Formats: sequence, structure tokens, C-alpha cells
Amino acid sequence: MTLTPSNDPSRQCDLIWPNAELREALERVNLFTVWLGRSIEACVSGDQSLEQWQATTFEVAARQRFLELGSALDRVCLSVLQSDDTHLAQEWYFKLQDGDASFGELAPQSLGNSRDSGGHLGPLCLEDLQAPLDRMVLRAQPGVIQPPLRIPNGRSIVLRLDSRLPARWDDPTRRELTLRLHRDWLANTINTLLASDPLPESVCTLTLP
Repeated sequence: MTLTPSNDPSRQCDLIWPNAELREALERVNLFTVWLGRSIEACVSGDQSLEQWQATTFEVAARQRFLELGSALDRVCLSVLQSDDTHLAQEWYFKLQDGDASFGELAPQSLGNSRDSGGHLGPLCLEDLQAPLDRMVLRAQPGVIQPPLRIPNGRSIVLRLDSRLPARWDDPTRRELTLRLHRDWLANTINTLLASDPLPESVCTLTLP
């Protein structure tokens, strides 16, 4: 069974599909997909370490992804209050604006993760924020308290951008984006293999990305 055709043998590797007994044993403990992923990684990396193979295979694309994402990879620290009550959120906003209260003082009344951290969240990646919160943070100036914003879960949020660190093409960013591309490729490869339903102990020819 061939996963993806290729005329270049150097861009292929052969994976032996497990026999029925092994597959059933792995599926009973919900480990078949994990086993398959590890087997694919061992197959494609060959004599290299997995990290070396990932770097060789995905680093150029990771650099391109970095350029495409741009400011979405910036990291931000926020002060945040959340409430199901729009009137309470408005009251918080005015208190903060007038200097009658701080985020830390109001945090015990808040919902969400910031309740237990004095109202503080971060550092967070901008692309991980849901809309329309991401757009508000992108436009916000550090230190400026933003008017209450209704988010999709129905809560109202009052926030202040405390700091913003522009994304840089450094080793952590390179590694993060390389791993992301690797995980996406691996998930697609696993799904394609499972959909093709190979026969037990058949040879599956994988084409490298």
C-alpha cells in the first residue's frame, strides 16, 4: 500500500503495518495512534535523531510561517477582569479609570484564570487569543484600560495591555514553529493511513514531506 506516490526513493520509507493481534492490544489501551506516530517518526528519521530530521525537513517552512504570521506571534502580558454581568464590568471600568480600584483589588470578584493571579495573565501569544479579543489587544496601547468587551462565551472583559514583546526569529521560535509543522504533518499522515485501512503486516510506503 502506498500512502503518497513518489518517484524519488530517497524521499520514501517503508512502514510495516502491525498484525491484527498487536493492533487490537494497542487499541484496548488507547495507544494505537501513539504507537503509530512513534513508528512513523522512527521510519522517516532513519539514522538521524528525530530533532535533526525535523530541523532538516521543516526549518525553511518554519521561517516562512514566521514571516506569514508576523505580529500574531507577539507575546503579551495583560491585566484582565471577566464577568457575566455587563453592568458590573462597566462599574469596574469606571473604577479603574478613576483610580478608585486596581485590577488586583477587583480580581477576587472576577471569573476566569486571572482571578487567582491578581488579575494578571501572560505572557500569552496573540494568535492564541480568541476574536474579538485578539483585535482589541493588537490595537491597545500599554497602560491604557480598555472599555468592556463582550466575548463569544457571553462574558464581558475589562483589560489593560501591560506589555508586548514582538516576536523574534530566535531558537525558541524556530523550534516551536518547526514542531508545529511536524505535528501537523504527522497528524495528517496518521489520518491518511487510518483511512486507507492497510492489511495486517502490509508494507506502507511513506513519502517524506
